[in-house]
Amino acid sequence: MSDTGPVGAQAIRRHAARPHRTRGQHRASWAAELSPLLAGTQRRYTAVVGSAVAGASIVAMATAAGMPSGEDPAPSRAVSDIAALAAEASVPEDALPANASEGEAVPAGSVPGETVAAAETGRVSPVTAQDAQVKWRPMLDHITITSLFGQRWGRNHNGVDFDAETGDPVYAAYPGTVKHAGWETGFGNLVVIDHGGGIETYYAHNSKIVVSEGQWVDGGEQISEAGNTGRSFGSHCHFEVHVDGEPVEPLNYLSSVGLDLR
Repeated sequence: MSDTGPVGAQAIRRHAARPHRTRGQHRASWAAELSPLLAGTQRRYTAVVGSAVAGASIVAMATAAGMPSGEDPAPSRAVSDIAALAAEASVPEDALPANASEGEAVPAGSVPGETVAAAETGRVSPVTAQDAQVKWRPMLDHITITSLFGQRWGRNHNGVDFDAETGDPVYAAYPGTVKHAGWETGFGNLVVIDHGGGIETYYAHNSKIVVSEGQWVDGGEQISEAGNTGRSFGSHCHFEVHVDGEPVEPLNYLSSVGLDLR
């Protein structure tokens, strides 16, 4: 076959580094060109970064074409979104959470070194932090009920009695301000705590009071020592709950706020 005739199959030389391309004939398709790059772990990063760069170029050229010379165009939302996407795609795969699959969106803040770009584009977690609830606490280390709320000896017993030895620590059931700390006829040594919202608790018949009026106490903080003072027939802790100045059944009230002592 002559040199001037049609090029024969033996005259086609393949590119050494890219055997799918031919010299002197035609350019291989882009699909064949990109297939090595899209293989394995490079697929996700190449596709996203490539799209981001191409999109950013198109947006930039369109914006520049419509602007008078000498003015710097302000970055559009599209450019910001593309930049955030490119930054997200540039994170190494080994930095992703262990349970994240390929192509899955990664929540903002879950990747070390992540910038605020994700948050600025609205891709943030809907979960918000909440303050921990303050809980009601038992007024004694060991709870044994010896007398209930209701009629007793021809009059209403406005609280509930808990068995306690003289000197046992008595604790505030809930945070509040000490409204009364001293002697009260019938109650003996009495501590009254104002918890706000019209709620008060009473701790009576104490042998000793360890707080003073106007003092703030936390739930579970010791306020007194159990005893047998006032109108009492044995060492115990008499406990009352008042709502807007009226005594209510203490065990039911405590149960309604999450503390069941029955």
